[in-house]
Amino acid sequence: MTKKEALAYRNRWRRVNQVIDDELRQTPPDVKFKKMDAAYRIAAGLGLLPRMKALKQKSEREVRRRWLRLKATTL
Repeated sequence: MTKKEALAYRNRWRRVNQVIDDELRQTPPDVKFKKMDAAYRIAAGLGLLPRMKALKQKSEREVRRRWLRLKATTL
């Protein structure tokens, strides 16, 4: 692949991504909500939600721990 071909390839994908972004901006909120709901139901059906909840709790504990450590050093 030449430099010219690589640039053309990259520019084509930039245009594709721009079209996708434009379509998403024009999508009505109710359609976006239905898609989000479908994704949530798929995640629940696959058993991913308990793992996601555990990761979120772990992340929150880490944020609290850091906050307490920062608070202790500033006092």
